[in-house]
Amino acid sequence: MRRRRVLVVSEPMEYGVLSYLERLFAGLDRTRWEPALAYSAGRLAPQGRRLVATLAARGLRVSSLPFRRALGPGDARTVLGLAAEIRSFRPDVIHLHSTKAGLIGRPVARLLGVPVAYTPHGTSWQYTGRVVGRAQRALERLCRRSTDMLLAVCAEEARAFVEQVGMPAERTRVVPNGVPLPERDALLAARARRRAALGIGASERWLLFVGRLTREKGLDVLLAALRDGVGADGLLVVGDGADRAALEAESVRAPLPVRLCGYQEDVSSYLAAADVFVQPSRSEGLPFALLEAMAHGLPVVCSAVGGVAEAVGAAGVLVAPERPHELAARLRALVADAEARAALAQAGRARVARAFGVPVMLAGIHAAYADLSARRSSAAVGRPVRAA
Repeated sequence: MRRRRVLVVSEPMEYGVLSYLERLFAGLDRTRWEPALAYSAGRLAPQGRRLVATLAARGLRVSSLPFRRALGPGDARTVLGLAAEIRSFRPDVIHLHSTKAGLIGRPVARLLGVPVAYTPHGTSWQYTGRVVGRAQRALERLCRRSTDMLLAVCAEEARAFVEQVGMPAERTRVVPNGVPLPERDALLAARARRRAALGIGASERWLLFVGRLTREKGLDVLLAALRDGVGADGLLVVGDGADRAALEAESVRAPLPVRLCGYQEDVSSYLAAADVFVQPSRSEGLPFALLEAMAHGLPVVCSAVGGVAEAVGAAGVLVAPERPHELAARLRALVADAEARAALAQAGRARVARAFGVPVMLAGIHAAYADLSARRSSAAVGRPVRAA
């Protein structure tokens, strides 16, 4: 039985999308599937460059496409480049990641007769502003017919596409993100090393935010909450983004130390070093940072947006988005209660092990690819093969 080919296409190569791709390429069954990657150099994190280099060294096909985040006349080059890549590689399935790759890739895949899975990694129209958001939602509606399978990362994302975009429910499937579960002894050692490097005392209690420094991630909400008093000794901020300068200026006025640590490849050691993880987002899909915090045994306090409530369940504290006073009150109570923190830490690790492990994610992806490939094979019976 020949290996099927899957072409993975992604516009960003950073943060959550990159985490997804790292797990996908590391865990895809190479006895059944031959993968290739078409990526954008426009948003390419250092880890993304390393992934591309690793895949190329392993003999996998990698190609760069001239993606731009905003729509414009330059997209014609991307369309032509993607079409040429599809004709050359001849994939059995195409898997598109993020809004821009989804908007460009689905019509091209439909034109060339290749079944496509689309993973949007969030509902971008909900946080890009009214005008841009309406345009994005309208474009998503135009692409419904060319979406063979919406591969959502959480039930809330799938529901938004069904209810707000009109995506047929029968072509929608949920495959949750998955993360590994670190060993407890390794976490204790990493905690000691990172806290020593940061000069954090053994009895101090520090909060941690991990994410892009952009409006949808809500760091400004957390900084406002700090002004109410949260009982912590400091806040670590891991990540970078367009709003860094403004957020850094605001952080100076906080009543406790706020350390902007920038983009870090080793987020694990920061998760191990912290005492409470805070995700004050205005919009989310199913954030890897949250799942990784739970897997590290870190109690979490999060905005109930996107798939966050689905991920946390009873293993964390949920607050309404954009409510800094409510956020401060919940943080204050948790920081003061060591027993509650320990109970949530244990519950979070157990929940990840049960429902959000890497094997669960990979099993769902494999099943989706197999179904799409079988659908293409059935459609091709009795039809002449199209020349490349």
